[in-house]
Amino acid sequence: MKRFRVGYYLLMFFLLIAGLGTGRWEFYFLFTAQFFLVFVALVLNLWTYFSFTCRYELSSERIAKGNTPTLKIYIHNNKPFSINGVHATVQTPLLSNHLQLTIDIEPNDTACFDVELTCKYRGQYEVGLTILEVTDIFGVLRMRFDLRRLPNYRMKQIVVYPRLLQLSQTHFPVRDEAVHNGLNNRRITTYGEEYHDIRQYRFGDPFKRIHKIISARKRELHVKRYDIPMEASIIIAVDNCKSSAIGEDALHLSDIACECAVAITNYHLQSGHAVALISASNNDPIIEGKQPRDFPIFFDYLARMSFDTQFDINSILQINPGSHASLSAVYIISQKNDKMLSNTLSALTQSGKYVRLLMPTLKSDNDCSQSDVSANGVIVTSVKNVDDIASPAHLSSNM
Repeated sequence: MKRFRVGYYLLMFFLLIAGLGTGRWEFYFLFTAQFFLVFVALVLNLWTYFSFTCRYELSSERIAKGNTPTLKIYIHNNKPFSINGVHATVQTPLLSNHLQLTIDIEPNDTACFDVELTCKYRGQYEVGLTILEVTDIFGVLRMRFDLRRLPNYRMKQIVVYPRLLQLSQTHFPVRDEAVHNGLNNRRITTYGEEYHDIRQYRFGDPFKRIHKIISARKRELHVKRYDIPMEASIIIAVDNCKSSAIGEDALHLSDIACECAVAITNYHLQSGHAVALISASNNDPIIEGKQPRDFPIFFDYLARMSFDTQFDINSILQINPGSHASLSAVYIISQKNDKMLSNTLSALTQSGKYVRLLMPTLKSDNDCSQSDVSANGVIVTSVKNVDDIASPAHLSSNM
């Protein structure tokens, strides 16, 4: 087919040159006929694109990592001519494994495709058709369109939840007895330490924080922002800055970070401790919980968390120990390995806080125990798999 198109346009060019050179009307007539056919092909391709109709059915929109839901794609041809040889790209959660479909549909007919989605990493993804390569019925013009630019086109969204590792006190002890006793007595406050400002509502924000007056004035939901709560027993800080890793390596590191946060959150909520989850971005909400029934809020938030912010986790961790005397433990999940983080953690440990740094790393990387982070009293654990945080070998080597 490609050779046919190349020959077709070469013949058009020859007829145009021949007509200009000789002035004979026969060459102009043939050239005009070929040009008209190209124009008709262009109209048909544009018609196919702008009238493209498809419908999706997803077996499950929320799944655990590792499962394979099915995406059903229904494509309807409501045109009086057949759609043949149209190629469509299917975007899947696995970024390196987009699929190609070949669409052949008779007039006023519907085709159905079943696509198995491989969900290897947690996160929120859009799945569905993205790129459409259309060839007209004459085979003279091939065009590439992006379906996402159509005003009424919507892809399906799927949320892949991280794996939940069940920790126990045997696997995950808090060694300081005074701190451990303090954990059982602390509870999180309803509104935090001090009113700060407002921002637009984000998924996961408590409805009780909605600023009714501002929301009514601006005709969209806004919530009140507060500083880190004074009475939070546990703070889990997830560094969701954009990683230097790319592709699946970046997805793997973000996977480890979120699975660590999920496991630690679940462990402390089950133990009766209040938990506050913060991220590197000042625009992200503080997720708070007191009881095991609050865990789904953390679970859903960590499943959707994006690792693309440019903020620095150190600015979030600048906690004044004097004004946060009730804070018992801080967990930092970060890939950072710099002096600034070391100084921040040292300040926390000097105030008597239990501080633990979990560093997600790739299997090919060196152990973080040889890194530049060497704050006194900080437990540093290299995490190449979430199971590492429950490994006694890792605990004993770093505590």
